[in-house]
Amino acid sequence: MKQEISDRFDLNIARVKNLVAIYNTYLSGPGAGRRGHQKTDVLRAATVFLHASLEDVLRSLAYWKLPTAAAGELDKIPFAGGTAMKISLGSLSAHSGKTVSAVIKESVDASLERSNYNNSTEVCGLLISIGLDTVPVQPYLSTLELAMARRHQIVHRADANPAGGKGNHSVASISTATLGAWIWNTEQFVQAVLNQV
Repeated sequence: MKQEISDRFDLNIARVKNLVAIYNTYLSGPGAGRRGHQKTDVLRAATVFLHASLEDVLRSLAYWKLPTAAAGELDKIPFAGGTAMKISLGSLSAHSGKTVSAVIKESVDASLERSNYNNSTEVCGLLISIGLDTVPVQPYLSTLELAMARRHQIVHRADANPAGGKGNHSVASISTATLGAWIWNTEQFVQAVLNQV
């Protein structure tokens, strides 16, 4: 499972890097100066896809490890895809004939279908829930937080520049250098996580 997660992450990161390469090859143009948002939108797409690549790793680890997590962690997951944290006999009867392990896995899987990881607190919470140490990933969290916040700005605000107005662009600036740092940081973070499983 670890190798499958790692291979899929490598494929996804290659896709992110390909978007950056498309920008550098076809859109960045000669000379200095800021490029218009029509050209830099490919970098925004790469930022969103970078976050999706990270979330895929986290969610995959959760699918793998959460069903065997400590009881205290399983207590936080609603029963069999619902919202109830307590189980009634009526709810349980719908799972008659299934093993306890199968019901736990179904409940975890259904919960993860609605999961997302939008900041370093949520990321660390997941890592702790599956029994991983957050100390090895600490050096990467602040940069991870910046990339996640920018992804949120892109997805939910169309990357509008909060300082818009006269003399400012309506869309926030983004650069390949910044994106390159986020990609490198995400790769290091994922490696530090996968080294523990």
